Amino acid sequence: MRVRDHAAVATTAAVLLRPWAGRRVLGFWAGSVLIDADHYLWYCLRERRLDPVAATRYFNDAHPQQHWATRILHTPPALAAVTVLALRNRRLLPVALGMGLHVALDVHHRRQMSQARMAALARDGYSCRSCQSAGPQVGTHVIRQPWLLPSYQAGNLVSLCSSCHEAAHKRGGIGVGSWT
Repeated sequence: MRVRDHAAVATTAAVLLRPWAGRRVLGFWAGSVLIDADHYLWYCLRERRLDPVAATRYFNDAHPQQHWATRILHTPPALAAVTVLALRNRRLLPVALGMGLHVALDVHHRRQMSQARMAALARDGYSCRSCQSAGPQVGTHVIRQPWLLPSYQAGNLVSLCSSCHEAAHKRGGIGVGSWT
């Protein structure tokens, strides 16, 4: 799920919880949104520079490197550690709940996208819609996505081989190519 989608859901949840939780919703919101700092920190250490725009571009590539450290705050040990700290210091409980919401949204997003990807690949006969190659290198590319909150419809995806997928991202990401 994109950072802006997490921010929108966390903000909406915080606004809805505010009458019952008061100012503690700030911790909930922070835990839900700032958990993604692990992506940026990994990028900064890897590239040895502080550039949020370049980091965003990197993670929006067709196949960004997936390293365990890019999601270290999303792991069960990290969530368990924050939960244990929250049990000892109740002021951290909203942060732990926010982090839990974030991870739950990520799990839901991965499941929904996996189903949409499988449906798009089946629809396209497991071949690239651009060059017609077939095989294990064929994956999916998002051609349409609402500005806010993801859509899990197979019609928003197209099957592309690795080379065509990279080319689509170089041409501008989503919504490009002869298949639209």
